[in-house]
Amino acid sequence: MERSSMKGNNLAANLLVVLWFGTLWGACEALLGGLLHNYLPPTYPGKFMIAVAMGLMVFAIRRTGRPWIPLGMALVASPLKLFSAAIFSLPICAPVVLNPAFSILAQGAAFALFAVALGRLLPERPYRFGLAGAAAGALQAVLYVGLVRGPGLWLYPPLETLRALGTKFPHWAASWSQIANFLSASIPYSLLAAGVTALAIGYAPLRTRAQMRPSVLIAGTVLCLVTFFLSSWLV
Repeated sequence: MERSSMKGNNLAANLLVVLWFGTLWGACEALLGGLLHNYLPPTYPGKFMIAVAMGLMVFAIRRTGRPWIPLGMALVASPLKLFSAAIFSLPICAPVVLNPAFSILAQGAAFALFAVALGRLLPERPYRFGLAGAAAGALQAVLYVGLVRGPGLWLYPPLETLRALGTKFPHWAASWSQIANFLSASIPYSLLAAGVTALAIGYAPLRTRAQMRPSVLIAGTVLCLVTFFLSSWLV
């Protein structure tokens, strides 16, 4: 009975940690991403946000000691990103809504994979975060293409509907040559930006593996959610 109670407490604690870090990622996407979209050309904000995402994931691993946590963060932040459908008055399956969610999922899955693998091969080596970040930066571009090419093309509304709504269709995903061009342009940058950021946060003098009280995690999650929704509407 005592063992099952301990498992239940650990599960609740893990869930609170994932919710806090996931909503923090969502809040950063809404606030920083929104500000960058206001001041930069359309294709540039995503280039900066991949570095922000990698930094947050390394920070989360260092604070918790759990290399799988980026995937949990992505499973929280990605659905939050779908809220942009309400902001843009678009279907939830429109590319401009789905694709950022796909990108977050790809980033979280890719980084968790390499964080787990390199955490076992190079325990307690800070530079492993840089290696994991660089490898994840390359893999996430491939995973993103797979998500767009697979479920994306199946879920998107018809092209005529998107034109009527005034939003774009990712034509590059319909052609293998365009996909190759997309990957050749995105992989080198993603690898470099993710690797450098992950390496920097890996060596940063942070308080690591600190116990976080449930009350603090709940309050932080609520604050991040408020920041997310306000930023989504106002920024």
